[in-house]
Amino acid sequence: MTLADEDLVLVTHPFHPLFAQQLPCVGRRYNRHGERLLLQAGDAVIWSVPPQWTDLAGKDPELVMGEGRAVLRFSDLMELADLVGRVSDKSAQMGAKTCKGNYAAIVRRITPQERQGDM
Repeated sequence: MTLADEDLVLVTHPFHPLFAQQLPCVGRRYNRHGERLLLQAGDAVIWSVPPQWTDLAGKDPELVMGEGRAVLRFSDLMELADLVGRVSDKSAQMGAKTCKGNYAAIVRRITPQERQGDM
């Protein structure tokens, strides 16, 4: 399928915000990551999307073999697991730095001790 044959392009990548939307393709560009399609999503909004994330790419053999039963490819799941791991690690590191060192001071400030003579 070529861009001249089809001016509407379907976004097929399951994690993309425009997933399952058909948008007009207004051009092609090339950058250091390869070819990009320019999809118009509004009057002044243009998205740059790799052609592999659209119906212009050939059918994925994993999805064809799964006959529609697989929602995600194995490589997509591995990529998602890696992303979740990195986000979890970063959040755990931030939590340890910000909370642990100040924990005792925060507890004292929140629950001040009453003096013996005040009762």
